[in-house]
This record gives sequence, C-alpha cells and structure tokens, in this order.
Amino acid sequence: MYVHLGEIALRSFPFVQTSVFTDDRHGFGGNQLATFWNSEKNLDLTTEEMQGMALEFNFSETTFILPSEQPHCAAKVRIFTPAAEIPFAGHPTLGTAFVMKHKGLVPEEMHSAILELGIGPTPVEFLSGDTILMKQNEPEFLSRFDDIEAISRAVQVKSDDISDESPLQWVSTGFPYLIVQLNSLQAVQAAVPRPNEILKTLSGELSQEIVIFSNETVHEDSSVHARMFAPAFGVLEDPATGSAAGPLGAYVRKYVTKEKSDFAEPVVIEQGFEIKRPSKLMSQVIGGAGFEGMKVSGKVKLVAEGDFFL
Repeated sequence: MYVHLGEIALRSFPFVQTSVFTDDRHGFGGNQLATFWNSEKNLDLTTEEMQGMALEFNFSETTFILPSEQPHCAAKVRIFTPAAEIPFAGHPTLGTAFVMKHKGLVPEEMHSAILELGIGPTPVEFLSGDTILMKQNEPEFLSRFDDIEAISRAVQVKSDDISDESPLQWVSTGFPYLIVQLNSLQAVQAAVPRPNEILKTLSGELSQEIVIFSNETVHEDSSVHARMFAPAFGVLEDPATGSAAGPLGAYVRKYVTKEKSDFAEPVVIEQGFEIKRPSKLMSQVIGGAGFEGMKVSGKVKLVAEGDFFL
C-alpha cells in the first residue's frame, strides 16, 4: 500500500506496540516492543530498511514477521536492536507471539506455536489472554571471568559489593550473559554502567552483555532484583530481558538457592526499576537439577497500533 503525500509516494507497514513482562502493580512498565506483523508486506523490506525502522523506534528490539521457511513453524521472526540484528531475544519472542494471536495469525483455539528464530525453532505457549511462555535451551555454564576489579569499574560499584560466594560466569540458553551477583539491593540500585569501559573490559570475550543482581528485592514476592547492560547492541540498560531470564534463573538455582526442593518453583525476577520501567519475569528450570531447559514467561500488554510510513 502506498500513501501519497504531495508528490511523494510513501510505503505503509502496519505495526503493533506492546509492553512485555509487565507487572500489574505498575501502570507503566515492561519492555517496549514494536512488531511489524504483516508478513507479506514485510517481504518488500530490505535488511537495511528493517534496521533503520528499529533505530527509528529506538526500543530495545523491534521484530518483523515473515513467512516461515521451516515446516511446523508458524512464522519466521527477525529481531533488531537499534544497532544490529540478533538471532534471539526473549521479550521480542513473547511480544511477537502475543501479536500473532491478537492479529489472528494463529487460530484463537491454538495453545502453542513454534517460531522460526535465528537460533532455530522456538516453542511458545499461550497460557492466558496476556501471559506467554517460551521454552529455552538447556543452560550452558560457560567460562568464568576473574577480574573483579575490572567489572567493578565497568559498572561503578565497589569491588567488595561483588559477592565472593558465586562466580562471575557466562551462562547461555541461546545467548551468553556474564552474570554477576552483588551483595545488596542498594549496590545493584547504585550501579552506573560505563559503556566504553564495559566494551573495553569484555572485548574478545563470549559477549559484552552483563547481568547484575542481588537476592534482596523491592517486592517481597520477587526472588532477585536484576539489571542488564548491553551497550554493544545500542542498549545501555534493558528494562526486561527474557533471553537473560533463563540464564539468570539457572544461575540462581545452581549457585544461590541450591536446594533441590526449590527447582520446581520459578525464579521471580524484578528488573527495570532504575529506568522507570518496572518488570516481572518468571524463570523456571525444566528437569530439576538436571537443567534440561528453561521456561520463561510473563505478561504482555497491548499499547498501540498504527502504520509506519517509509
């Protein structure tokens, strides 16, 4: 569809805006997402145009639904940060699944679907009208990072604010995050990320994305209070990070709670408070102490619908 503005013909692409991992106790929160849902129209977009549209929104991520190239997948989903395309992210997966149900791209009676992401087919479940669950891969506990002083400088906390009871370690269920436990909620809240220092400190490592957390929380029903910094992708701080929720939940169960009786219960993650986007994420181990996979779920809120003119 073309819209004529004077002598200029503009292409029109419909989108839906959502907030993902919302918490009913906070009127404005969760992680914002723009989803371009018309798969046939989206075929007319180049990668460069998709990247520019993502930068125009300047949310943590923007998604584009396309016809699937794999059997049994309901759709192919491309995910862009303001700076780059990425193969996997959590809140875009949940938010895109919500939009697909909202726009009738999957039947109303369907309770699950498989999305074709850059990391491969990814199952999602529609738990209720506004709650979506995604299954993530078996968590991988990867290399450790021993330079506590460098990390403390990169996020501007005292070195003795970093816990010595658990390692600084990359954990992945599709994308690796360096997970760092701090000793108090106050230390997490007071941290100030230094993007250039983060990039310098983690140059050449598995990733340059950092999750800091404490098991002291704002809400009593939360398990941990977390923040995530991703300057390499143009996101200084993310309000809710689904792709990090799986690794963080696995890390908490392996190093923090440890009790086998806790493995059946979800790790409730609160995030985004420091940037005025309070969020709630649920992360649950599949297979108990065997860590066969992770389930990450949260609520999605419809915010706006419209057309993007290009």
